[in-house]
Amino acid sequence: MSGSVEGRRPVIEALRARVPIKRILISEGVRADRAIEEILERAASAGITVQRRPARELDQIGGSRAHQGVVALASPFEYASLASVIASVGDSDRALLVALDHVTDAGNLGAVARSAEAAGASAIVIEKRRSASVGPGAIKSSAGALAHIPVASVVNLARTLATLKEAGFWVIGASEKADADFWDSPLDGRVVLVLGAEGTGLSRLVTEACDALVRLPMRGAVGSLNVAQTATVLAYEWVRRGHGG
Repeated sequence: MSGSVEGRRPVIEALRARVPIKRILISEGVRADRAIEEILERAASAGITVQRRPARELDQIGGSRAHQGVVALASPFEYASLASVIASVGDSDRALLVALDHVTDAGNLGAVARSAEAAGASAIVIEKRRSASVGPGAIKSSAGALAHIPVASVVNLARTLATLKEAGFWVIGASEKADADFWDSPLDGRVVLVLGAEGTGLSRLVTEACDALVRLPMRGAVGSLNVAQTATVLAYEWVRRGHGG
């Protein structure tokens, strides 16, 4: 999905995070300062076109005057097909996919992608509807990880999980209602880790599509971790199992 990033600091952070930007608009008459100079340097290094435009044009794009004279226009994100994700894994005995069930916050999507990529996951799977899409916000919060990990956008997550089972994956859902703690689960081999939205958790059909449900035991006063923190713990438990831990 395409979009815009407004403001000098947000544009700098987007460039640092390798958000796929097609061009940057800078308001006519804006004085060069350290931030503008960094934007110009990073844009030149990345081969991104920079254009001078009237301030009113930037106002119309952003819908406000909070852009500080700089707007970056992001390119559409290229999603992977489920077939290509399965093909990329091949016959490997160990592979990790992370599937998100109606996670609507772009920041959470990016944070999950960052943890998944760091843990060596092969791909992220999201649903087309009622889910955050990959845009500037998600790419920025992923700290560049979404430039390195494929994301498959599917029509129906429950049916997709059935397809992944046929491809030899074990589907494990994270749920506070689970009876088993994650360290007692078969979290190894070819695994699809399924995480639900905060507050609502996994949907009924997705829950029924899981081979097993696991929970993170809470020892403190806090009742739960957010979806990105949960993804980190479970993804690295999968990593630990692979190292004979």
